[in-house]
Amino acid sequence: AILAQDCSRLFTVKVCFPAMAPATRADIEDYSSCGSTTSSDEGAPESAAAKTIGFTPAARCASTSNKEPTSKSCGGGCSCAPKGATAPQQLMSQAAATVLNPIYTSTFELFKVGIGPSSSHTVGPLVACRSFAKALVVEGLLDRVARVRVELCGSLALTGIGHYTHKAVVLGLTGVSPAKVDTTQIEPFLQKVEASGRLTIGFDGDETCERSGHREIDFVETRDVLLFAEELPLHPNGMICQALDQDGEVVREGTYYSIGGGFVNTAEELLGDAPEQKPRDFPFPFTSMCDLVRICQEQGMSLSDVMRKNEEGLRTPEEVEANLTEIWRVMEACVDRGLAKDKIGHELPGPLGIMRRAPELYAHAKGEDSEGLVFGLMDEMRWLSVYALAVMEENACMGQVVTAPTNGAAGVVPAVLTYYMRHLREKQPAHKRTPPSTFLLAAAAAGILAKERASISGAVGGCQAEVGTASAMAAAGLCAALGGSPQQVDEAAEIALEHSLGMTCDPVLGLVQVPCIERNTMGATKALNAVSLVLRSPTTNRRAMMRYDDVLRVMKETGKDMSSRYRETAQGGLAADYEASLPPAKWEEVKAIMGIKRIQVGPRRTPRKAISYEEVIDLVRSVPPLDLCKC
Repeated sequence: AILAQDCSRLFTVKVCFPAMAPATRADIEDYSSCGSTTSSDEGAPESAAAKTIGFTPAARCASTSNKEPTSKSCGGGCSCAPKGATAPQQLMSQAAATVLNPIYTSTFELFKVGIGPSSSHTVGPLVACRSFAKALVVEGLLDRVARVRVELCGSLALTGIGHYTHKAVVLGLTGVSPAKVDTTQIEPFLQKVEASGRLTIGFDGDETCERSGHREIDFVETRDVLLFAEELPLHPNGMICQALDQDGEVVREGTYYSIGGGFVNTAEELLGDAPEQKPRDFPFPFTSMCDLVRICQEQGMSLSDVMRKNEEGLRTPEEVEANLTEIWRVMEACVDRGLAKDKIGHELPGPLGIMRRAPELYAHAKGEDSEGLVFGLMDEMRWLSVYALAVMEENACMGQVVTAPTNGAAGVVPAVLTYYMRHLREKQPAHKRTPPSTFLLAAAAAGILAKERASISGAVGGCQAEVGTASAMAAAGLCAALGGSPQQVDEAAEIALEHSLGMTCDPVLGLVQVPCIERNTMGATKALNAVSLVLRSPTTNRRAMMRYDDVLRVMKETGKDMSSRYRETAQGGLAADYEASLPPAKWEEVKAIMGIKRIQVGPRRTPRKAISYEEVIDLVRSVPPLDLCKC
């Protein structure tokens, strides 16, 4: 029996070995080091044989291609047994090569228009509550609802007030989508709800559902949105939505997990019990960066072109280009809003007293240009810094941003893309200039792989999963925009991510301000440095020592080993140090402002009514047997 352990589930694999020499410890260690069994994915159908042993066949793998493998492991998911390998090694390599499903995540699922300050703690809960309100309408339950109760658990509770999770819950229950939130009307709307004690919940209908409906209910945010420090079983960012009738009985309950980047899953989806989704019509599905580079080589296409062709399997070429143009428009508009002169001297929300810096730094940077001052490398860094600061200061104020791949890291990709469009593109020969879409598609490839093969959630992997991934995305995008080959794009992303490993997520007071804002500037400059290292290096046939897939695997393992104090709970690192430095009186004031006293510690559930022994027995019998493979 081989035990292949993933961070989300445990596979028990029974393999019948033919007559062969027993595997040595070296064989087992060699197999374990390939790392390809450290990921499992949902969404693709399994063969009967695969279900028997717990592995899912991948659509593409270098070990099954016509080309002879050149190495034991070609990265995240494509493991190839070396020549002369023992029978156990060959069988193990074949099993490892089949564990990963093709990735069908769209570029426009990664890049989403939403509101700050957090994709996992603001956009995700908004989406979850919107889905819950939609379900009430679709299932015809809305007329029975008298109250709604939302329980925020784990990291959503510990940093929820600083991330405006409680505000996002109220917005989501109204049925509005993140992209359609009028950021100028958020506070007036919330003040109206607080003053009246009433909230209109419901759903307006969209392209996925024509049904709509609304109902006004009693609602007091401090009473109906509860914060529990206890985590739910499947993810640190869990939440429970309940609709109650006039008697307080539960009409409907839903459990949701905000897994990072604005992506939301139900418990059934995380456990694999949800109905299987039909694979998308991607002409070039891939399982890893190694696989994607191989496809580019076989097809004679750039990495961005392969990503574009996959998107065109879902929508027309005109729609793909229009959507990419819209993503760039929102990014650039956010940069420009953050640089506006009228925001000089403005203070960011919260008790930290952080002042906006981007507008004044931008004014100085332009003045230095007109005076002809030269600062060498600082000339380039100042632009990256002001662009990243501009986005993150807008994000801190609950402004409109693009998740890239998260809101806490939303400044890196726009900063580097804006730098390319405004400073580098004009220096390229006309025939080599690329549109923003080239940058965005290559960046999306790096971000999608991080989401599917590791994590983009700070609550799971720390800031390495957020700003680290964003830096890799920006490096991949800039390298592609400057004409880098698929191999160079891979290497640029790898360098940027490799030197972000171990970065903690410890937001002071749970606000996405310190160290988040400045950290985005560091991520942007790191991306530029990575591309410079790759494109300036002499061209050789030597493959980079590490691949992007390898670093993703390490990032996933590092996140698993990282204490929860450093994974978006504001309980360690800079957050703990700041809190310890506050005088008692100031700390009490901060706790009141940040709603820290609302966080409940201890068992989340308490009995809601007395029940008899017979009812307990009936309840136990109604629960299906536990499937340990999904535990």
